[in-house]
Amino acid sequence: MDDTYDTYGTLDELSLLTSSIERWDIDASEQLPPYMKLSYLALLQVYNEVERELENLGNKSFRVKYSIIEMKKLLRAYFQEAKWYHGKNVPTMDQYIKNGIPSSTYLFLATTSWLGMGDVATKEAFDWISTEPTILVASCIIARLLNDLVTNEIELERGDVASSIECYMNEYDATKEEAYMEMRKIIEKRWKDLNRGCLKPTAVPRVLLMPVINLTRVAEFVYKDEDAYTFSKNNLKHVISMVLVDPITA
Repeated sequence: MDDTYDTYGTLDELSLLTSSIERWDIDASEQLPPYMKLSYLALLQVYNEVERELENLGNKSFRVKYSIIEMKKLLRAYFQEAKWYHGKNVPTMDQYIKNGIPSSTYLFLATTSWLGMGDVATKEAFDWISTEPTILVASCIIARLLNDLVTNEIELERGDVASSIECYMNEYDATKEEAYMEMRKIIEKRWKDLNRGCLKPTAVPRVLLMPVINLTRVAEFVYKDEDAYTFSKNNLKHVISMVLVDPITA
């Protein structure tokens, strides 16, 4: 979906796709071009399978709707980025951050990670995470800005939407170095928000907060020195191999 919105879809096609996602119905695929229809139907099929599996685990299928809501938010954010890009518009920092919270994918990933978390993932817990609590928003912003810091130049070369770096430079007439420094300040501040949310009592058990924390740790690790997510064969492959394939044994 990310590649479709970033690279392959025309704005008219993306408008049709976003409309189909909002409908979330197999009949909505009829308005899509063939290459989009394939991925759209696959998306619906995955969720149908998960829903059936959760139903068999004890009527936990209600959880799926929360993940679908976050998927819709994510693709709306991708569509907004596409509109900015095709319209040659550079958003303000506030606009970019607001859209960057869902486009980071972490609203979606954190919520979806709870689908199989057992009885601790209650309806009340899903209601809580759906409000976009501070700890989750902090995680999203950290991930979004860390990604921007290491992918900015590559994305500019391939003609991607303006990142936080360009948005800040454009709005405040700042240098690239000043923009980088500001993004790092925001990241540091959001880490404090995230840590505060973990240390103080919350509406959900700590075990449910751990996926949010760990997703943020992943972003910090993967984007520490380079875009290791995209160029995983450089160092990330070796690290994962050491941890998971050839771990230290007792």
